Amino acid sequence: MTVRCVDLGKEYGGSWVFRHLNLTFQEGGTYCLMAPSGTGKTTLLRLLLGLEQPDEGKTEGIDPGSISAVFQEDRLCPGLSAGKNILLVNPVCSRQELAEEMLRLLPADSLEKPVSAYSGGMRRRVCLLRAMLHPGRLILMDEPFNGLDETMRDTAIRYVKEKQRDRTLIFATHHREEAEAMGAEICHISSGQADLFYL
Repeated sequence: MTVRCVDLGKEYGGSWVFRHLNLTFQEGGTYCLMAPSGTGKTTLLRLLLGLEQPDEGKTEGIDPGSISAVFQEDRLCPGLSAGKNILLVNPVCSRQELAEEMLRLLPADSLEKPVSAYSGGMRRRVCLLRAMLHPGRLILMDEPFNGLDETMRDTAIRYVKEKQRDRTLIFATHHREEAEAMGAEICHISSGQADLFYL
């Protein structure tokens, strides 16, 4: 789906995080929000998700039922296995398909364990699997590769790129190398404005 931010603004306690933000994310594109902490990356993602409402302007083109997300925090059910966490948001995924997909990012001996027994990096991989196996047309990710070592990060990036297919993907990161590896257009948010350009 093509998503537009039209004169978008959000303020907290009388201070504007950003104002007059105008962006277009084309269907099937890959976009990286890159900016210093506190300049609105997470806020923009929350507005796109509908978890916050703008104080001015609007978003267009979003179907709320067709979004998958990776949040900064894991938001997993700790007592459930990786597969059961994934099936909560993608119940039509077959058991065989699910097992094959999980083995691409997780060790075989971990699949039946509750995610509370996982390391932080393993929980992050479950979050990526959950988002990418959801059939939504818009994928939003906040620091999606945090907690992964370099080898696993590269594996996870390849997996995300493969599973994205023709869907729109918007993610936030502080790491330019992640944006480059994803082949993303970088959106710099600064002083309430946004500039979008190719690497």
